[in-house]
Amino acid sequence: MAAMAHRVQGDGPPARQAARLFEHVRDEIQYEFRAKLTQDEYRASRVLDDGKGFCVQKAILLCALLRAARIPSAIVLCDLKDYTLPTRIVEAMGTDTMFHHGLNAIYLDGRWRLADVSLSPDVVERKRYRRVDFNGEDDALFPKTTLDGLPHAEVIRFHGMYVDLPFNQMMGAFMAAYAQADLAALAEMGYRF
Repeated sequence: MAAMAHRVQGDGPPARQAARLFEHVRDEIQYEFRAKLTQDEYRASRVLDDGKGFCVQKAILLCALLRAARIPSAIVLCDLKDYTLPTRIVEAMGTDTMFHHGLNAIYLDGRWRLADVSLSPDVVERKRYRRVDFNGEDDALFPKTTLDGLPHAEVIRFHGMYVDLPFNQMMGAFMAAYAQADLAALAEMGYRF
């Protein structure tokens, strides 16, 4: 992890290094719309090796890379209302809210910034989303609207900032929130939405 962080972060102030690490995870680790069920799948090295992951996995990888670069970072879990989810997914999940969505908190220049590294360029382009950019100075969350001016997403609840992923808490929240989900329909849809 340290070698990867060193190779990607480059020189310059910590804010620029953090921005480079953010861009690397955002662009090089493909987003997939599927939560994993085993704790082993939430290791940063596993996500790096797999080259793909959903929001929480990508946040874990960015957190590990930032820490390897000596930039303080944490995992943030929140509930995210996604106005762009297709009807078939909303019906299968039973909601348009992504419970325990994963973000990062990054400590730079005396304050914490929030950054959402989730969506890879292929998803952004296909769905006509606005790209999330992190400049090391401001929060980097999903824009309120898509490129077409339609509502995209908003954080509706923060659960907290964590040094390590509270795996059991997250799994419990998934089970409660998606208790009525049609798992067969979601499996049939695969990884793309």
